[in-house]
Amino acid sequence: MIHETSGLGYQQMKIIDLSHTICSGMAQYPDDPGLPQIKHVMTHEKNDVLTSALELSCHLGTHIDIPYHFLKGQPSLEKIPLETFFGKGRVVDAPVTDTPGEISFAILNGIDLRGVDYLIIRTGWEQHWGAPLYYQTWPFLSSELAMRLAESKLKGVGSDTPSADPLGGRFIHDLFAAAGMINVENLAHLAALPESPFDLMVFPLKLAGAEASPVRAVALI
Repeated sequence: MIHETSGLGYQQMKIIDLSHTICSGMAQYPDDPGLPQIKHVMTHEKNDVLTSALELSCHLGTHIDIPYHFLKGQPSLEKIPLETFFGKGRVVDAPVTDTPGEISFAILNGIDLRGVDYLIIRTGWEQHWGAPLYYQTWPFLSSELAMRLAESKLKGVGSDTPSADPLGGRFIHDLFAAAGMINVENLAHLAALPESPFDLMVFPLKLAGAEASPVRAVALI
């Protein structure tokens, strides 16, 4: 989803929405707690005002994991500086084959990560969003690739898949947590991203004591 905006004193800018819509009953990572619900606890018809309530996992939909998710003693969400969630993004392609598996180190061939804060890995897996397959198997990072990224002084890594690890895995999350990196998961509309660097924002809710949050991820072009 692309929005264009312009105004006095500003150049025209494209805002690309990289987030999936949150809705009641939507699919989520296996074993995540609770059934996602958006409840209308007051309605225009009965109360002359609409008031909604949310019930959801902090890992629902397009979201971020911070190091505290897997690494005890790290700062929780509300203690992390806002600039951590903003920076220069760059997309690389790792097209999905018929049998998704490891994403190899080769995707970095010819890629200069200097000046990049967030590497976004575009696999095309989002085509399965809403289908049972999406959370059953997906492309995940090879150990070699993950170790290279953990050494690259990135703020974080994102993709259009449920996790950088395979289902039930955590090696890569642990590796990124030790490097102080953010995981951005379940990104959407990555086909709209340009090959050139862009500004990326993945601001979370300011949740006390939390290790993750849904985000409205956007790219500014």
